[in-house]
Amino acid sequence: MQVCKCAMRIVRGNLVFLLVYIVGLSFMGLFMAQSFSFDKVDVALGQDAPDFAIVDRDDSELSRALAAFLDGRGIAVEVEDSRLAFQDAVAKGEVDYLLVVPEGFGAAFREAALQGGEVPRMDVVYSFYEANGALMDEVVDAYLGCVRTLMVANPDASAETVLAGAAEAMAHEAPVSVIDTNAAASEADRLIFFLQWSTYTLFAGVVVCVGLLVSKMNRADVRRRNLASPLSYASYNGQLAFSCGAIALASAVWVLVLGLLAFPEAASSIGAGGLALCALAVAVYALMALSFGFMVAQLGANAMMCNAVGNIVGLVISFFGGAWVPLNLLSPEVAAVAWWLPGMWYTEACRAAASAGSAATGDVLLDVGMLALFAAAFLSVGFAAARRRMRTTTAGGNRAAETPAW
Repeated sequence: MQVCKCAMRIVRGNLVFLLVYIVGLSFMGLFMAQSFSFDKVDVALGQDAPDFAIVDRDDSELSRALAAFLDGRGIAVEVEDSRLAFQDAVAKGEVDYLLVVPEGFGAAFREAALQGGEVPRMDVVYSFYEANGALMDEVVDAYLGCVRTLMVANPDASAETVLAGAAEAMAHEAPVSVIDTNAAASEADRLIFFLQWSTYTLFAGVVVCVGLLVSKMNRADVRRRNLASPLSYASYNGQLAFSCGAIALASAVWVLVLGLLAFPEAASSIGAGGLALCALAVAVYALMALSFGFMVAQLGANAMMCNAVGNIVGLVISFFGGAWVPLNLLSPEVAAVAWWLPGMWYTEACRAAASAGSAATGDVLLDVGMLALFAAAFLSVGFAAARRRMRTTTAGGNRAAETPAW
């Protein structure tokens, strides 16, 4: 087992990568999962009465009707008609919404409505601390739109008739009710989020560590010494594969055990069958990351390149796996791309195992099978690259060795 011992010495010499990627990022995902609140909260629908002020410089039937309309939807506040008073009222939070009706607004509004012109504007200021002011402004626009529609529909009607019709129309409201779906998130969602976050943790950590190990073992001088030793080539490759598998398996066990220790209630709710399927998904995903790291190293990447590739590709896979943003919030084109990457299959396997337990064995095995196909594809490319490297005199970025005369 000399090759295994040498491989473990290389890993111990670069232990910082395991500590940063596997341990550090796992705890980061753990803290994020614990910060979420999954307690169901009863929500009552309603609207607060905002404080508003109307400075009426027009004193027309329309401006008075507008003031009366808003009086039933908020609390009226008196504000002096001066620029400084306006600024103080809004800045100090005395009013959420301040409306200044200019002189001649009522007549200009009726003329614009009947002739199809542009409606005169009013000066509006609302507070940025809350959304009540902006909502009040939308209510004012809706009321004026209703008045204009009635004026156009009944051009000969008096202002009193039009304003009464607008008040009656705006008094109607759509019924609102709360539908209780009993869809409050469970403690199992914390564990699933942690496992989703681990798509980046496992991929980056395993790719960097395995790629670093294989690239160092592939250096020209090291390979020459190994080939000159009495150790068979099959035994050498077997011990190297065992070392890489130990790294991937240890990373998967760390992630899964840390999640189960942090969320014991989630583990009990999922059940033994669901946990076994989750463990299978995590293990096969770590195997896929191992295959990718092996491929990258066999293609000639050094430690720095393995680090860069592991991080960049890990971020991409995690994003398309839904670790950062739920894919249902993105465009259908992005969701379609996600199915061509292993992160989505891993996420679906974990969700199916957590939601249905052993009853979802078929779905989980299908997702895990897709992960295994990704691993097989990466391994095939890695073996092809390794076979090609056997026919060259260079490896691992070393300078080309001189070709012997014989």
